[in-house]
Amino acid sequence: MNKIIVVMANNNECIEYLKKAGDSIGVEIKSEIQSEGKIINELSVNDIKESTAVLFAIDGEVEEVEKIERFIDCEYYEVEEQFIKNDAKSVLQEILSDLN
Repeated sequence: MNKIIVVMANNNECIEYLKKAGDSIGVEIKSEIQSEGKIINELSVNDIKESTAVLFAIDGEVEEVEKIERFIDCEYYEVEEQFIKNDAKSVLQEILSDLN
């Protein structure tokens, strides 16, 4: 089974770090950006339900995420952006390790 992690981030920079790291370890990253009340590249409910895990790469509270109901009943993780910028590969590996 392919490993797919859907990511909700506040900016494209974090997503790019995660995609590069995901490519190096065989994890597909699907993503959306939420910033200033806007959703860019909104993840579908199907994308979310088919994912291995959900990663909130945000500096705010998960409760503030727009359309949060899409993520109910999903295995999710919260990580501050700085940790992704420092070592995105380790963040992904830790999530995968936790899932096994």
